Amino acid sequence: MERRGPSLFVRGARSYPPPPFAAQRTLDIRIVDGRIDGVSAVGTNLERGDLPVLDAQGLTVIPGLVDVHVHFRDPGLEHKEGWDHGSAGALHGGVTAVVEVQNNPPLSTSRKALEERIAHVRTRSRIDFGCLGNLVADSVDELAAMAPLTPAFKCFLGGSTGLGGILDHDALRTLFAAAARAGRMIVAHCEKEELLREGKDRHPDATVAEHHLVRSHAAEVESIRESIELVRETGAELHVFHLSSAGGVELVRAARREGLAVGASTGPNYLFLSCEDAGRLGNLLKVNPSIKTPADRAALRAALADGTLEALGTDHAPHPLEEKLRPYAKAPSGMPSVDLLWPLTWELVRTGALDPHVALERCTRGAARSLHLPGKGELAPGFDGDLVLFDPQTTRRVIASELPSRSKWSAFEGLELSGFPEIVIRRGEIVWNDGSVQCRAGGEPLLLEPPRPR
Repeated sequence: MERRGPSLFVRGARSYPPPPFAAQRTLDIRIVDGRIDGVSAVGTNLERGDLPVLDAQGLTVIPGLVDVHVHFRDPGLEHKEGWDHGSAGALHGGVTAVVEVQNNPPLSTSRKALEERIAHVRTRSRIDFGCLGNLVADSVDELAAMAPLTPAFKCFLGGSTGLGGILDHDALRTLFAAAARAGRMIVAHCEKEELLREGKDRHPDATVAEHHLVRSHAAEVESIRESIELVRETGAELHVFHLSSAGGVELVRAARREGLAVGASTGPNYLFLSCEDAGRLGNLLKVNPSIKTPADRAALRAALADGTLEALGTDHAPHPLEEKLRPYAKAPSGMPSVDLLWPLTWELVRTGALDPHVALERCTRGAARSLHLPGKGELAPGFDGDLVLFDPQTTRRVIASELPSRSKWSAFEGLELSGFPEIVIRRGEIVWNDGSVQCRAGGEPLLLEPPRPR
């Protein structure tokens, strides 16, 4: 499907990364009909023609971010977020495209259901979007029909918010084989259901301080091991969402070295937090898979640096604060963070945890490539005219009540960050400026590569 947009000439933006990481150039960027048509250093005669001009005023420019994993809970549970608030939050975080997982009814288990969901989102989203199909027993016969409309099929191997896990290995093999035949990758929540149940039985009176023991390191590692074996058996392509453990990193790294079609991503919560933050955050730390030890956090940062982890995806999963403050056993899992994706990513650069080029790549071009999304994530001719303009020096304290998410809480409350987007452009249209949304809907379904049956 051809997508278009306005034309715009962006004048005088500074190249990324800023000092002290690199010497900067001043750039002009020409966007024609929503796509980048030219990028050139100022003074090299990139013609403006009669295009409208945006003076970047020396702000640093990067491509719009691609968040490969969000839950906006819409349709069905709009009171928790919805596309109106979720897409506004994305722009606040520098995100111009998301891939969304529906983990509450109505699930996308047929082509008709997926078409209805896409039509629903189209009238509400301010950003471009992909809607994942659900990989469950009821959707197997519909996967081939759904494949042209979705980047991937989401499978919950372990039970989490809204969906139960899978105990039967043969049933899991059937799902992997069906996805392979349909030609779309599987994106998986990898926790072994049997071990999750054992962990719950072993810690009947757990608090959030034991959440990483209830949902253990072993539960993730064994699920990833089983999934990689199924990739070998069925020829399926696998992407492990929200990787949280050092052992999981090693399995994914080995599979990639072997040449298997296995990839992975993680989220900012696993890169900044650990189980030791339970006393400070309480149930705000409760997410699935669990946030584990400082050693796991270090392994994830290293895996992001060396390319074992291809992408950053927030797993933005908001719940009202009153629900999170229930007793541990009844508090839902998940936290919001799409509102802060670029400031948190830039913080990894500022603190020396990631090389600036690597950090940007993991939430732009690398993120798009990890789910085979063409046309997104590069500041180059032919790519969508998605830009983020930010000041790398100006800092601001995170105040959750001021963020666009409906939840109005954040595990990063009070953190002093920089890199907050000042202007965001989606396919040539200025959609965020001066701290507020500048558009209504206008997001379009992401371009997809054709299905590749295996």
